[in-house]
Amino acid sequence: MSRGRSSGERSEGADGARVDFLPVPNGIDYLSEVVARLARADAEVTPRDLKYAVLHLQAATEVLVKARLQIEHWSLVVKDLSKCTKEKYDRGEFESATVAESMRRLADMVGVPVRKDDREAVEELTKLRNRLQHWGLQETVALVEKRAASVLDFLLRFVDEHLLPALGDEQLAAMQEEMDAVRRGVRDIGTFVEARRTRLRDELKGLADTTVRCPSCYEWALVVKQEGSRCHFCPRDWENSEHLAYAYAETFETVSIEDEVSSGDCPECWTRALVVGVRTAAAPGEPIDMCFNCTEVFTGLRLCSCLEYFLPQAEEDICRRCWDRYMDMSGIA
Repeated sequence: MSRGRSSGERSEGADGARVDFLPVPNGIDYLSEVVARLARADAEVTPRDLKYAVLHLQAATEVLVKARLQIEHWSLVVKDLSKCTKEKYDRGEFESATVAESMRRLADMVGVPVRKDDREAVEELTKLRNRLQHWGLQETVALVEKRAASVLDFLLRFVDEHLLPALGDEQLAAMQEEMDAVRRGVRDIGTFVEARRTRLRDELKGLADTTVRCPSCYEWALVVKQEGSRCHFCPRDWENSEHLAYAYAETFETVSIEDEVSSGDCPECWTRALVVGVRTAAAPGEPIDMCFNCTEVFTGLRLCSCLEYFLPQAEEDICRRCWDRYMDMSGIA
């Protein structure tokens, strides 16, 4: 897995070399380590992998939850505010709240909704981590993977929905590449994928006609909507329909003519969000032509000599732009 800025940066200062790990990049780096341990396509996950996945996942949970509290106000991270000042906090001379207390503050003081099953999953992971670190752990691989998968499910939703949106544009751009790598790795984790797919069955019921594969995680969980598309597996929001159309066409384009995928201008809404060769969850074997902006589905599209798609009209055998250009050149009003 690639390493970006979220892995920390080494710099030279007046007092010598320094290594900087800011809270959010630090937490995402832990997530990257978890995925690297559990997403092994060419070998089985070893007990040692599970050990460090649990330790890193617990660390990622604590760091990322507290990073969101810190964004709200530094005092929310401190266990006992009567024993801490802002100066002590800035120097790191304080005892922070437990993970359980941080989860409570996240919901009660910041207003971030925390589901009961997510809170229980984090509590169970904390127990596993404590047993592992202090007393040793004798448990089935399936149980450890299941515990880790549940917390990973929560953390990806939490990061995408409540943490990354609270960052500045520069920080967000720096994190996006690493988070995309995490998302791609997650789909290789069998227990995580199965747990998330099971949960999504009801969530995606009735949406198969507009559900396509996500260019980020490759799962059949991206629901195309006019007000903004969203992958329910990653989860990742695609507010710009043109960016989504380009990403989809670029990701799933093949050399086979019958499987060709490309994008262009929509004949209905005129945004560059038309995708030719879309496959939906309703009929994966039957490619259609759909606009990712207005969600209109077209039949009978043709490719103009200017390489734009169009719907043939009775008097036109070229796209609208070429037709208008022809009329202007002919001097026809």
